[in-house]
Amino acid sequence: MQHIKCSASVSDRDRNWNLRTLVKSAINLLPGTVTSLCFALLPETSWILSIVAGFLITALYQHVYLCVLRGFPRTFTFGEAAILVQGLIIFLLNAASRIYNYTMPATVTDFGQLNAVMQSALICLLLVCVLLTLLPRLRKPVPFYLLMGLLAVGVTCAPVTKPLPLIALLRFIFSDQKRLYIMVFYLLLVALTCATVSWQLGNSTQANTRVRKIFHLLIVLVYVPGLVYQCALLYIASGIALAIFVVLELIRLLKMPPFGATLAQAFESFKDVKDAGELALTPFCLLIGCSLPLWLTSCPCPTDGNPSLLMLLSGILSVGVGDTAASVVGSKFGRNKWKNSTRSLEGTVAFVVSILLSVWALEFVGVLTMTQAKWFATVFAALNSALVEAFTDQVDNLVLPLVFYILVGLA
Repeated sequence: MQHIKCSASVSDRDRNWNLRTLVKSAINLLPGTVTSLCFALLPETSWILSIVAGFLITALYQHVYLCVLRGFPRTFTFGEAAILVQGLIIFLLNAASRIYNYTMPATVTDFGQLNAVMQSALICLLLVCVLLTLLPRLRKPVPFYLLMGLLAVGVTCAPVTKPLPLIALLRFIFSDQKRLYIMVFYLLLVALTCATVSWQLGNSTQANTRVRKIFHLLIVLVYVPGLVYQCALLYIASGIALAIFVVLELIRLLKMPPFGATLAQAFESFKDVKDAGELALTPFCLLIGCSLPLWLTSCPCPTDGNPSLLMLLSGILSVGVGDTAASVVGSKFGRNKWKNSTRSLEGTVAFVVSILLSVWALEFVGVLTMTQAKWFATVFAALNSALVEAFTDQVDNLVLPLVFYILVGLA
């Protein structure tokens, strides 16, 4: 009888183990299956191609995701790493599609050329980062700066456009007088940013929340005129700014003379509580968050009007306006805290009110054309984004633009 009971117990354990293995395998296969089904919905895509592409992309995503979490401990939360890796995979797919279309005869617009320049530059920069990871010898000053020089030559002289990227970019900039004015304005803002950093470093104190929000206001001054008057210029400028951020971060992490020490000092001065790891996450997320609507929209810069302008402003409204107002008002006047949160009710109200006032001001001056549906979507997006800002433990510069972009797109 005891032998029979032991056999039954072993059989139950085997059955439970087999069931857990089956469930675990089904869960592991679920992302690849969903991705394959999404590919199958595309026109002129076979089931075999959909299945192969779906599972390959899922395997690549999982591998890169784990590499990011292990390579940069305490830098990303699970959600932040997921957004970062998903964006990287989408960018690579987009770039691969562009390379394929480059082999096909087609009429290329100015925006198409700018897109080609930006994507090729970021791909080259990604390859440089991989080389620096795999080859430690390149992390010394002379090889590093030689590699950066080769990167600059490759980006400006690679035959991805006709004429070459540098010539195409210069022609684009100097072909419009209004574009030149915007460029001069951008250069003034860059000088003001450098002056702000220099002033803060001279104080030898840690920057508080209100000082850090100066950069939010500066990025508002960059993106609003750019989206309204020179969308294509802003598009290429956002890619260039991202590339410059990556190069500066490489110099800081590798402690490259003569700028490494100064960059490290600036990072320590402006360091946020969420910058717990090695990477300077907050400035990257601020730039990426404001640029995400521009990068995610399929045709962000039409020649005749821009019906999706409200969506393109999602990053600026949520991070540049709402989050800034919430931080300033909350830190100065916040008395009533949300339960299980360090954020205040006053800051949340300021978040919503500032966004709605900004949208109303843009409509009043004729920049935005608002309908009843758009107003409803804006109020809904502002309320939900404010609640996310109040309770999230993710980097809000990255999360808020996505939430606002998705909800305001319902209109």
